[in-house]
Amino acid sequence: MTARITAIIVDDEPLAANVIEEYLKEFPEIALTSRFTKSRQAAEKIPVLRPDLVFLDIQMPVMNGFELLDAITGKHDPYIIFTTAYDQYALRAFEANAVGYLLKPFDRDKFGLAIRRFLDRHTGGREQHLYDGLLRMLREQQAPPAYLERIAIKEAQRIFYLAVSDIVYFEAAGDYVKVFTEHGYHLINDSLGALEQKLAPQQFVRIHRSHIINAAFVQEFIPYFNGEYKIVMRNQETLKMSRNYKQQLSRVFRDL
Repeated sequence: MTARITAIIVDDEPLAANVIEEYLKEFPEIALTSRFTKSRQAAEKIPVLRPDLVFLDIQMPVMNGFELLDAITGKHDPYIIFTTAYDQYALRAFEANAVGYLLKPFDRDKFGLAIRRFLDRHTGGREQHLYDGLLRMLREQQAPPAYLERIAIKEAQRIFYLAVSDIVYFEAAGDYVKVFTEHGYHLINDSLGALEQKLAPQQFVRIHRSHIINAAFVQEFIPYFNGEYKIVMRNQETLKMSRNYKQQLSRVFRDL
C-alpha cells in the first residue's frame, strides 16, 4: 500500500488555516497531520515530523516564512506552498518556478492548481534543491525594493486590505503594530522596524521609536524643545518627534 502524502499548515491566522484545511479535503491522498500558529515552534517540529508538504504563511511574527526556511534548510526539505496576504514577494517568479504561491484570499480553483502542481513534482521528482532556488529568486526580486501599496488586516471573521495611502500613522504596540486611519485603528502582526523597510521612504517617516507617519497627513509642526517637535496629524492626533529622528524628517520636510 502506498504511503499517504503528509502536510502541515504554518499560519498565525486561524481563519486562513481553516480555509486551507477545508480545501484540502478534496485531495484525500494528502493527510494533514499538524497545524502551527507559531513559526518558531514549526521550525523545531518540521525536521521531526518530516512532512512532504508545508503550507507556509510568509508574514508572521518572530520568524517570517523565509526565515523559517533558512532555519530548516538541510534538516528536512519539504515542498512549500506559500500562502500570503502580501503581493510584493516576487509573485511572478514564484508562480513560474515554485510549487505554489497563493495570494490571500484565494479560491478553490487556485488552491487546486497549486496542489496539482505539487503532486506532479512529488511524483516526478524535483529537478533542483527547493530552498536554494526559492531563496535565490526572492533575493533577486527584492532589488530594487518594491514598496507596499496595501496592507492586509486580519480579523476574526475576515481579511481585508488598506491602501497605504489611506494610513495616517503606525504605532508600535508590543508584538503588534497599530495601523491608524482617519476612522480608527487596526492591529497587524509585525514590528515597526520591519515595516519601515517595506514603506516608501519619501512618504513614510520614522519620527520616534514608536511611530512612523504618513507625510501626506501632516497638518502642523509645533516646536517643542531641544530641537524636537510636536506633529499634528490631519486626524487631530498629536505625536512627538524625537530629535534622534529629525534628520529623517528633514529629508522629507526640507523647511525644518
